Amino acid sequence: MRFDDAEEVLVASGLIDVDYVAAQLGTTFDSVHEAARAAVQAGDVSPHPLFEAQWIGRRRSWQRLGQHPVLWYVSERRRRNRIAPHPLVDPRIVFAAHPEARHHPYGALSYWLSVSGPGTPLPTRILPRKVSWGTYRAAAIDAAAAWREEVVLQRPELVGPTPTLPTTLGTSPAVTVVMAAQDAGPLVHDTVASLQAQTFTDWHLVAVDRGSVDDTAAVLQGMAAFDERITLVRESRCGHARALNVALEHGTAEHVAFLPLGREWLPDMLADLLAHAHHTGAAAVLAGAGAVGRDRVELLGGRPVDLTTALLRRDAIKDVGGFDESLGGSVERDLLLRLTRDREPLAVDVPVLKRPDPVGSGFADDWDSVVLERQLVDWDAAAARETSPDLVSHILPLGVEPRRTVEWLSSVPREGTELVLVGVRLRRAHHVLAASIAAIISGARFVSVPAAVSMSAATNVGISEAAGSTVVLVRPEAMPPRQPIASALAAVVREPGVAVAQPLVVDLDGVILSAGARFSPDNPHPELFLSGLPSSDAVRIGQCEVAAPAAPLVALSTETAVALRGLSTRFHSVLAETDLGLRARQAGFGTSVVVPDTVITSRTPYAGDEELIGAMSSLRGGSATPPPDRAADLLRLAGLEVTDQRNRRVTADPEDRAAPSVLVPQLVVRPVQGIRETPPRLRWAIDIAAPAASRGDRWGDTYFARSLADALESRGQHVAIDRRDARERDSRDHDDVLLVLRGLDRVVPRPGLLNVEWIISHPDMISPDEVAAFDLVYAASTSWSARVSREWGTPVKPLLQCTDTRWFHPDRAEPDTGPDLLFVGNSRGVYRYAVRSALAVGADLTLHGNDWSEFVDREQIASGGVANEEVGVLYASAGVVLNDHHLDMRRDSFASNRLFDAAACGARILSDRIDGLEETFSGLVLPFDNEHELARLVRPPYDAFPDNDTRRRIATRIIAEHSFDKRAETLIDDAVRRLLARG
Repeated sequence: MRFDDAEEVLVASGLIDVDYVAAQLGTTFDSVHEAARAAVQAGDVSPHPLFEAQWIGRRRSWQRLGQHPVLWYVSERRRRNRIAPHPLVDPRIVFAAHPEARHHPYGALSYWLSVSGPGTPLPTRILPRKVSWGTYRAAAIDAAAAWREEVVLQRPELVGPTPTLPTTLGTSPAVTVVMAAQDAGPLVHDTVASLQAQTFTDWHLVAVDRGSVDDTAAVLQGMAAFDERITLVRESRCGHARALNVALEHGTAEHVAFLPLGREWLPDMLADLLAHAHHTGAAAVLAGAGAVGRDRVELLGGRPVDLTTALLRRDAIKDVGGFDESLGGSVERDLLLRLTRDREPLAVDVPVLKRPDPVGSGFADDWDSVVLERQLVDWDAAAARETSPDLVSHILPLGVEPRRTVEWLSSVPREGTELVLVGVRLRRAHHVLAASIAAIISGARFVSVPAAVSMSAATNVGISEAAGSTVVLVRPEAMPPRQPIASALAAVVREPGVAVAQPLVVDLDGVILSAGARFSPDNPHPELFLSGLPSSDAVRIGQCEVAAPAAPLVALSTETAVALRGLSTRFHSVLAETDLGLRARQAGFGTSVVVPDTVITSRTPYAGDEELIGAMSSLRGGSATPPPDRAADLLRLAGLEVTDQRNRRVTADPEDRAAPSVLVPQLVVRPVQGIRETPPRLRWAIDIAAPAASRGDRWGDTYFARSLADALESRGQHVAIDRRDARERDSRDHDDVLLVLRGLDRVVPRPGLLNVEWIISHPDMISPDEVAAFDLVYAASTSWSARVSREWGTPVKPLLQCTDTRWFHPDRAEPDTGPDLLFVGNSRGVYRYAVRSALAVGADLTLHGNDWSEFVDREQIASGGVANEEVGVLYASAGVVLNDHHLDMRRDSFASNRLFDAAACGARILSDRIDGLEETFSGLVLPFDNEHELARLVRPPYDAFPDNDTRRRIATRIIAEHSFDKRAETLIDDAVRRLLARG
């Protein structure tokens, strides 16, 4: 099989769809080979609706190799069986239904297409319901055609050649040339000289000096003394739009031209533009050479505007009200868009000198987006539209990464919610993926914005389209929440006096990024409240009012959002929601609150330094006043007190003291000393090896830590759970105790804290120097604790694992009403001893857990996992529960947490052999040494185990002696005693 001819491979593999390629290229093809050839030659064109090169890899391996992406995909035989060529193609589903697809020469997708028809459901799990291949194909073709129609536009032809200018014109002067000048004296002479050199001489220059502090006005006055066609008008410091309007008031000519200082005209500029204007009667004549906008569509699309090479009719300017003096920028674009609402400009082929380089908005307000949003959003129509009180509308402007879009499409609940995706001049792959997938998902819509506007403006477009009575405004950096939060936020927004609600925002490590914005009395810039603290501090404070939101996701009523005209589009992105909350409060709509029971993760810091500097400049320009600061009172609820406030300098360039910068307030806090309270109250950091986010949610360490934290909290302690990625958080210095639940990771003790290690697994990884570094050390094995204490000379106290008696007790279910033989646990990448032995003897095993498919048949896996709160029901009802240990845990008699959970339910338990089973579990746990013993013990009537009444009595003792509450008492007593001894 040859993989060196992309065209032939596309045809042979079936990964070419003639209609789809034609829709992207805006043409038709006579054959599949012609379509394949065009797809290869065109570059960024997808050959098939279910193959997207931008999806199959971030590293773009085919680009480094100079290959077509389809060639790379089909030739990567091993990797391609793991690679999804499209978000709606899961190779695992294809292989499960068609095992022979693994050996297909062109991969899973090619095989699936060969055996599927239009009615075949797509091989994907991300859609809420089954969607046929034919349905999606039609949606993808429509999306591709719509993208091309919107984005791939032919530029308007320029009108030329220049007609003859009449010898006599209606008015004299025929053209008023408008100039707004400020502090640019060295540029005056050359600029005015280019006007005086025009071949058309019947002009009048009105130059408005905007209160210059240099010699600008003097130079203009000097030139006016020798040329009566020049008039100088002196104004105090004023905006650019005001100066232009003043100049227009002093003009009388039929046409108006604009000449800013620093620009120069070619000698025939005025004559050529005026000839076109008289010949056509156009209200606006634009010299269209270069990248400038030539018609209204291009002006709306964000192409540059250059009034220096335009000629406008004076009465047309007057009809639309002149320049908008409320704008701080982009006044030229705003004027042209209003002027061309009912009449297209005339773009002419007139040569111009080099146009100025486009100036990025940088730290300034985004006035281009302010202007463009006026043309894109009809707020009056939005206010008149009916919305559904039972619907929450998520508004998501799309970022640059298609994967983030698909994550949101696959995660938003469909009942009671809608997702409005707003795309702003997206690249082909992203546009087509978003539009086509949204088209086949109930409750999802895609709205494309043809203009290059900011995130805030795109959000407003979405608000104006919302069908729900509550809107959730989302920025791309917000990851979909692990648990649905929209309904909870909507309920808070409906509370009296609440205008805006935000969730708790955490970073990728699980540390608080923002719980809203706070303002100090003497600084107009906000601080991110609770930033850097563990999320448990926010939960301890509870739902509370904050000065304003500061989050990539906020909720408010659609009515309020529309009444406030959405986000202020002066903001590029960040702090727009802060401004919204301040405006909502000032307008009387209510306060802003943070809801810490709802959590989202942000992929990025809240803002980069330059972005933050610009946003804070925009915030200072607002009129809303922050409410009094309540941060000190709220922090006391978390056990922290404010000792001082300082300002942190945020700069665009730390090496340049003159670089733009802002001072951001920062509270200095310390923990409230609670050790001498009754009962003593300490701040605990529980360190576990589980990773952050959903990856670590089902780790046993995570469940264990949550139960222990709850037991400590119920005894008045303040507890934070730090997963692996959060253990370096600076706010650990506020804690009293670092409790390391020693699993896979070795953790370095934190200086200044009471450092406690509880070794619950993997004793082979423990060394004498590690144990010696901690103040207190516990181990979940009596025999191992005694041995290492003796051999290493460091006291190690036995503290066995335990159970959460809220979820594990005999009353969870009736005995022997569930599975005959039960194992709940993940494979950990090995064919575990207990499971392997049970299946070897033909036992009727019910298996719950992840990563078992490579060891057992799928039919034998009951589920990929059970919520920890429900495992007790299975244990209490099972005939027998299976257990096993890691090799080192078995050797050193570290009894697993599963033993205590199952024993607390009164279950019959079979386990590999460790010391102390009889002493601890009184016959509930029986060891098996081989498959023969296992086969005998799993058969009813289970005579080797105690009867039901006896098992219940034993379970009651286990609950009394080995609960998390009991362990929490031990830990608190020992920690307080040791801390008091320190003095």
